[in-house]
This record gives sequence, C-alpha cells and structure tokens, in this order.
Amino acid sequence: MPVMTLPQIEELCRDALLRAGASSEQATIVAAEIADAEAEGIRNVGLGYMHLYLKHLKVGKVNPKAAPKVVKTSAASTVIDGDFGFCHHAYLVGESRLIDTAREQGVGLMSIYQSSSAGVLGWFVRRLAQQGLVSLMFANSSKAVAAHGGKVPFFGTNPFAFGAPRHLQEPLVVDMATASTARVNLVKAAAEGRSIEPGHAIDAQGNPTTDPAAGLKGAQLPVGGPKGFGLGLMVDILGGVLTGSNCSFEASMFATTEGGPPNVGQTIIAMDPSFFSDDFVPHLEAMISELTRDNDVRVPGERRAGLRRRHEKEGVDVPTTLLEQINALADA
Repeated sequence: MPVMTLPQIEELCRDALLRAGASSEQATIVAAEIADAEAEGIRNVGLGYMHLYLKHLKVGKVNPKAAPKVVKTSAASTVIDGDFGFCHHAYLVGESRLIDTAREQGVGLMSIYQSSSAGVLGWFVRRLAQQGLVSLMFANSSKAVAAHGGKVPFFGTNPFAFGAPRHLQEPLVVDMATASTARVNLVKAAAEGRSIEPGHAIDAQGNPTTDPAAGLKGAQLPVGGPKGFGLGLMVDILGGVLTGSNCSFEASMFATTEGGPPNVGQTIIAMDPSFFSDDFVPHLEAMISELTRDNDVRVPGERRAGLRRRHEKEGVDVPTTLLEQINALADA
C-alpha cells in the first residue's frame, strides 16, 4: 500500500478534479479540504469521497465552473449564492467578511444556498477558531435518516459542528452527524458481509434490522432517538429552510449521479469571544483542566490533532485500488 504525503494527496486530488472539469479555483480549494480530511484520518469524506465529487462534476450535479458570490449583506450577515458548485468554494468567498463582521459586531452569520455536500464540517469551524472565533455550523444533506417514529428516510445525516480557540493547542472541535452512525459504516459492513449493531437502521418495512444491506434499502436512525430527531430537524431548518435551499427530503441524493444539483444549504455563525468577555481562552483552559483532572476524558479535537501530527510526519497509507479508481474516474 503506497504511503503518500499530505501535499502529494492534495496534488493528486487537484489534478483529478481539474481533469474532471473543475475550475482551477474550485479544484485547489477542494483538494486542500480533502487532504485536510486525510490528515485527520477521515477517509470516508477524504479520498473516499473523491469518486462522488468526480462523478458529480461529470454529470453536472456540481457545477464545474461555479462562480459563487455575495448576494446580500447587513452589518452582521452575509448571504452567498453557491452557484451549485462546491460548498468549500462558496464558503471561502464569504469567509473574510464573516470574520470581519464577527469582530465588528460580536456575531457574524453567513448562509449559503445552491450548495452541495460540505464534507468535514470541522474544516470550517477549525479555520474560524484559528482566527480566535467561536463558531457553529449547520449543513443539511440528502435524505437517509427516518424521523423518530417514522418508517422512511426523511432527514439527511445532517451534521453540525462547533469550534473554539485554545491556548497553544489545536482548536476544540465538535463535529457530529445527527444519525446514529455514518452511512459509510453501513456501506462498509454490507460490502464485508458483517452485521451492524441494533439501533442503527430499519428495513424497508420499518422494522429494526442488523442487516446493513436491508438498512441501506430502508433508513438509518437518529442518534439518541427523539433527541437526535430534534437535532436533525434543527439542522434541516437552519441549512435548508433558513437559507432558501432544499430540505433533505427535497434534495437529490449525494450518493448517486441522478437528479441534478442537490441545492442544499449551510449556515455558519461566528462569535468573537472578546466582545463578550475578557478571558475566554484562559477560562476555557481552566474548564478543560478541571474536566480532565483524574479522568480519562478526551477533549473533542484532540484525536484528530494527534492524527494530523502523525500524518504530517509519516504520511498516509492509501490503497492502490483507491488511487486507480480516482484516476479512472478523472479521465472517464
């Protein structure tokens, strides 16, 4: 199995995206985000997601020549038209204004519509934390998860993320889906002929199942039952309804090439802690120190930070079959 450096992964992805038709700006941004996911050990939305990005460029589910732009502003808010391109590109078009408004007003909000899959939400909130800001991000996705008590897919895995700056440490990052497990875990279990734990899926008839193939034909379940349902609903409202984008049940599927652009949305809220208090970071560090004192507690973001240090030094193992798939799709 080849070992690739993170710059090599980034260049591989940029080249493949360009060959698939993406503009230079889009390819550069998305390749950097994919390499960042690999740095943190998140293969399912790193190189493992490239096949979908390449296919979506080829069929127009992602606009290869998208030109996202700021279409509406207020003192604290920014609205971005993503032009059906990559979410990461749309976000960077508005990031500097989001940061400026947060620092000027205490809080800044940015919404993106006519967007696509956001990939790793931690990528966005980590960037803001590195600028000294606290942030929340909400991103809806195509339907895969049943509502609590429901029998059919209605919500996406609908992730949200939180980020905060720390003192001489990687940012604190909470990044989670509102489904009980990532969809890729069902796909992997089905491919390997393994069962899944109870509580993750229902079959097409709405019955609980431990058969991942049956779960993929049925629906995933929200994390924590009614609590996860509430969180998924909240994300769909903030990502879909608020931004004027599709809700999960209206969006074309991320996992296929049919249906045209999904037109999902994202909402990002950034807060300047210095506007509200004088000692946010020291107070947070005191809290974390007390939290971890004599406890086997891992602070969110620490595992990813450790993997990042390791992969920056040692590189990343990448299966030859995955590299071959990416190259074949780029030229298809």
